[in-house]
Amino acid sequence: MSFASRAFAIASATPLPQAGVALAAFSFGNLATSLLPESWWAPTHIIGAVLGLTLLIPVLARHCIAIRSTAVRAALAADYRNPMIAPLATTMPMALITLGTYFARFGSAGLLCAQIIWWCGVLCIASLMMYFAWTFIVREFRLTTVCPAWLVGFVGILVAAVTSGTVGLAWAGHIIYVIGFVIDIIMLVLISSRIAWHGLPTGLRPTMTIYSAPISLLVASYFSTSTVHNPLFMLMLLTCSQLLFAFVAILLPWMLATPPSPAYAAFTFPLVITATALKNALIIFEQAGWQVPQWAYWLQIGETMLAGGMIVLATVTFVGIARQAIHA
Repeated sequence: MSFASRAFAIASATPLPQAGVALAAFSFGNLATSLLPESWWAPTHIIGAVLGLTLLIPVLARHCIAIRSTAVRAALAADYRNPMIAPLATTMPMALITLGTYFARFGSAGLLCAQIIWWCGVLCIASLMMYFAWTFIVREFRLTTVCPAWLVGFVGILVAAVTSGTVGLAWAGHIIYVIGFVIDIIMLVLISSRIAWHGLPTGLRPTMTIYSAPISLLVASYFSTSTVHNPLFMLMLLTCSQLLFAFVAILLPWMLATPPSPAYAAFTFPLVITATALKNALIIFEQAGWQVPQWAYWLQIGETMLAGGMIVLATVTFVGIARQAIHA
């Protein structure tokens, strides 16, 4: 099989959730850089960009292939009609927005490029949110179709708020933060009700990890978009965020007991943003003159290492899926 044939086979069979691992890789690059000396900026971001693009490009290519391939188009259309999978499509523009922050460092031209990517990503996420709302809520709502992936579809736009400060658009990010705050609470209540009443299929167990993301996104968004931070408000958000992380950490062995599948993508970005949120909160506490206990810094390092390990695990899982596509 030629290289082109292999690439076509891989892209045609690439699951949408793979974009979530790409998002995690780009985000982890930013997180790791903030914890390492300045000299590590370039190598850390290069690794994050290469890994992220390697995972993201096949997902984007699948959409391009669908234009001409009837079979791929039918499979992709089925994904977008599936309420368990479709919301994960927002991870594509979320990943591109995060990748755009890598350019902000390179002068005015780089910042302009980052801002263009940011606005395009926001418009794309907003469009997908309207599609999800119309398709799965307005037209035909059933509580049994609600799942943790809906947090990604409806709350993922907060990634734009998290990155807005880096690209010089904190004012727009703050608007998204306020809107996202309301949607966040609604989605958490809705999804928790679904799980309480109807449980969750075994194959979707890993998606419970997404629970650690919504409040952590609010913490990181508040840090990025507000010029003046209230440490008590930050502490309240962080407490909720870390309690949800503790809940996920307790369930982690139970979730990892499920066979490797595209659902493993859920193990990645939620843990990255949780570690990022804790780092941001500790900065606010320091600036407020609070005495931050040493164990909090070790906890942040531990969360960062856990997130990195899960990215590796998910990447290996999707590499296995790609190999199956080649030999199919």
